[in-house]
Amino acid sequence: MHSSQGSFVAAALWATESTIRRGGSSRNIRYAVRIMDALFFIHLAIVPLAAFVLWSMRHEFNENAVTRLQWAVPPLFAVVVAAVLLIVSPGKRFELWALAIVAGLVLGAVMGMTLKLNQDFAFKLMRVPRTWDGLAAAALLLLLALARFVSSELIERRSGKFGVLGAAAAFLAAYLVARYVIARFYKAPRAIHLDMHRGRNPGRTLIN
Repeated sequence: MHSSQGSFVAAALWATESTIRRGGSSRNIRYAVRIMDALFFIHLAIVPLAAFVLWSMRHEFNENAVTRLQWAVPPLFAVVVAAVLLIVSPGKRFELWALAIVAGLVLGAVMGMTLKLNQDFAFKLMRVPRTWDGLAAAALLLLLALARFVSSELIERRSGKFGVLGAAAAFLAAYLVARYVIARFYKAPRAIHLDMHRGRNPGRTLIN
């Protein structure tokens, strides 16, 4: 499914450019312009979506206790951003993308093991002291979304079709997913209980 969607986007983009360059019929040109407009809005839409991923991780900077669902939001939307970047990527390097995903999962799992996490088992709240790796990954994902929009829509730079930007996005999304899975399903059940209030910093961290 993913492969066919990616191939369709690449083929549609090529057909669009070819049609306009050759001066095709007015009907074909209108169709081509609609495709280009759709790609423009796709490239534009993933920028605020990536910004939302970064914003939704602010609890790791503020050291606030949040629900398990709030912990799941950033990796979920990071996957959406990465999937869109892969679909619209001019270069289809599936082996590179697979390698990036595996590397992201491994590194994310390792970093998830290092989190100093507390949980309020009564209210199902999770909290870590200030951490930077997740925020850095989300910030880099936002930069990739911006880079795709700028290079494709503003300066119209011709892609080298190496698929590197898509691979980087896949790596970051996989990193955030693995980090969350380890924190939620391995670290949290073994964490020391700490009485906390949602959206507040308890001001201390208890570790084993």
